[in-house]
This record gives sequence, C-alpha cells and structure tokens, in this order.
Amino acid sequence: MSKRLILVLTLAFVVGISFAAYAEVQNIKVSGDLLFTTVSRQMFGLGGATSVSGDKKSDTENLLVTQARLRLDADLTDNVMATVRLINERAWGTETSATESSNIDVDLAYVSLKEFLYSPLSVTVGRQEIKLGNGLIIGNSRSLNSGNLNGVPSDLSLRKAFDAITAVLDYDPLVITGLYAKIDGYGRTLAGGARSEREETELWGVDTTYDFGRRGAKADVYYLRKNGDANGTTVTTAYKEDVINVMGALLSATPIENLKTSAEFAYQYGEVSGGSASIKRAMAAQVMADYTFANRRYTPALGVSYTYLSGDKDTNDNKDKSWDRMFYDQALNNIAYAIFPFSNMEVVNLKGSMKPKEDITLAVNWGYYRLAHKVSSLTSVNIDGDGNANTYTMDSTKKMLGNEVDLTATYDYTEDVQLGLTAGIFTPGKAFAALNRDIATQLVGTMKITF
Repeated sequence: MSKRLILVLTLAFVVGISFAAYAEVQNIKVSGDLLFTTVSRQMFGLGGATSVSGDKKSDTENLLVTQARLRLDADLTDNVMATVRLINERAWGTETSATESSNIDVDLAYVSLKEFLYSPLSVTVGRQEIKLGNGLIIGNSRSLNSGNLNGVPSDLSLRKAFDAITAVLDYDPLVITGLYAKIDGYGRTLAGGARSEREETELWGVDTTYDFGRRGAKADVYYLRKNGDANGTTVTTAYKEDVINVMGALLSATPIENLKTSAEFAYQYGEVSGGSASIKRAMAAQVMADYTFANRRYTPALGVSYTYLSGDKDTNDNKDKSWDRMFYDQALNNIAYAIFPFSNMEVVNLKGSMKPKEDITLAVNWGYYRLAHKVSSLTSVNIDGDGNANTYTMDSTKKMLGNEVDLTATYDYTEDVQLGLTAGIFTPGKAFAALNRDIATQLVGTMKITF
C-alpha cells in the first residue's frame, strides 16, 4: 500500500510541475529569417600557389547558399525569458557528399533572469551572442578559422554565439557586465607529432559602461582574459597554456547632430607558447567617424575610420608583439575580411552612401591596407567552401598590402524582403611577391526574408 501511495504522490508531483511550467508561459514569439546568397569569387589565391592548387584557372569559387534560422522567445514570467534559435547553413548540392550534411543545429539556447536575487542584476545563461563595443575584441566566437560548414565559406557564416554566462548590473547611468565563456579549441601538436590533443579556450571578462547623458557620450572600460588557444599551434616544448590579457577603453559620442564618433585603444599582455616567443605584448587602436546629411536630398552619408593592429618586428626575441585577433567581428572590407588575418596591419576606410529612392540604398567602401611590420609569408584566416585556406608569398622588404573597393546596392522590396548586390575588387600591393599580385574579385547577390 505504501508503495502505491508513493507512486501516486510521485506522479502527482511530476504532473503538478509540468502543469505549473506550462501555465507560467505568458507569451511565445516565433520569428526567423531566410537568406539566399549567390557567390562568385575569383582569384582569392591572388594568382600564386594556394592550398588547393597552383593553377590560376582553378582559383574560382561559385556557390549558392541557403541560411535558415528559426527563433522561439518564451516569456515564462515577468522576469524569466527563454530563447532558442535553430540554424541550417549549406551550399546547394552538399548533401551529395558523405562528409557534409544539412543538419539543423542549435544557434542560440539561453535563459534570461531579470532582477535575479537583486533588482539591478540580470543573468543570462546558455548559448548567446556577445558583442562588446564595435566588435574590435569580442563579437564572433568562430573567428573565421572554424573549418568547413556544409560548403559555406566561414566568413559568410551567421554563427557567432558563445556558450557563456553573462551578468549585468544596471546602476543607470553605470552598467557593469561580467562574462564567462567556453569555446571549442583546436588540436595542439608537439614537434614531430609526439603529442596531439584538443584544447578548449576559456574567456573571462568585465566591461564597465558609463553614459554621460549628453551628446551621446559613453565610456567603456574593459578587461578580458583568454586561457588556451582557439587558433591552434604547433609547440616545440612541453605543453603550456596560452594566457592573453586584454585591457582597453572605448569612447563614443555624437558631438554634433548626425555625427557619430568613437575611439578605442586596447593592450594585450600575457604568455604564449610556440616558436621562440613566450611573452605577449601587443596593441590595437581604432578611430571612427560617420556623418549623415539627414535633411538633404538622397540622405547622403560619409564615413572614415583608421584601424591599427600591431605586428611582430623581431621574430627571434622572446616577445610576441603581433595582435591576437581574439573573437573580433569586423569586416573592414569584404575580400580583405576573407584574406587577411586580423593582425599586423594598418587600414584606412572611406565610406559613402545615398538613397536615390526611399527603398534603395547605394554604398561604396574603399579600404587602404598596409602591413605594420614586414613579413615573408601570410596565411588567410578564412576557410573557403572546400575547407581550405590560402597561403601567400610576400616580399619581405615591402609593406603595401593593397586597396579594395566594395560597391553595394540594397533594395527593400517589402518590409520583410530585402534584395542586395555587392561587387568587390582587391588589388594587391607590393608587399605581395610577384606571383601573388593577381587581382581578386567578388560578386555577391542576396535575398533576405524576415518573419
């Protein structure tokens, strides 16, 4: 009799929990988007020997890509919200390969708790997108170097989320954000192949933001610590975990109406393994200004930016001064984003846009690229649709990397459908060896449906 009573009470308890959980759902919102992209890329190997082939005729990539996302946002109570977003990214025809599939994966999966234990405190737990400031340091967990995604080049992937815990203390106008994230790493191998193991990377950080309340003036001061190596390294000595600390500040303001400005500086220090260097000392700086002529015909806009990422001048000493790209989320130009590692360079961008009609936007973006320090070789971070990266031969006496121009036309067909066409051309500079100076081009057409 007692066993039956225990069973009945157990079932009642389970049913009660299920009913309570169901009853607490106040609202469920379903949303998502479909992005269809056609990509034509020519000469991303810049005419030289690539990881695929040294034949110039083979240095082309033509793709049709579908990226689909479905999102559910559930308000459980006034202070509890759960979010799940599923994603499918694939190049058309990849199902024919035994190693590629059109799997549906979890892109977002987190719960947000407002006024958690303490009214100014909010906590978010699970797979979530995290972006600090302009994305110079944190914004994309994949950092491009993440292998093949069903035939989709990694620079076109929409997956950026971190498995993380974030906590926000909102003492308006002061906001303090703390974060912890764990990112899948890559194999580490000792010289001679004596040891190979997969390493995970941990990211810790705190960001303090103060809103001055006038002219859009804000100040961000942050500290981040990355343990491990999400980039993969071959080490020649006993295994030692990389530790990179980042301290930085971002100032942003609107000094006059329609003019947005920002200035950011960051410094890296810590310990690294691999090669002769053991001490990390690097820096990055970025200045941006954008002005919109809001009351003029065609609503023209102009923008300028300067980005500096330090490089390592002396590779034989014990200091590594090259900027670690961390988890940046910035495409200064489209082709350069796929070719260059986000390190050891200076970039000047000039941008302009206009709206000849209310639903049409035309934009141009010119980028000038130069090495911070001369190098003899360069390997791209991006992984193409076949899962390969390009390696370039450089002229170790030159710094000029090249110029890129991107032209973009966007048409808002309806409130939910947007059509886009982007053409880009990159002209290599003298920092590339003669065999790597062929012009790279790209043509990308998109159709995005949001629901």
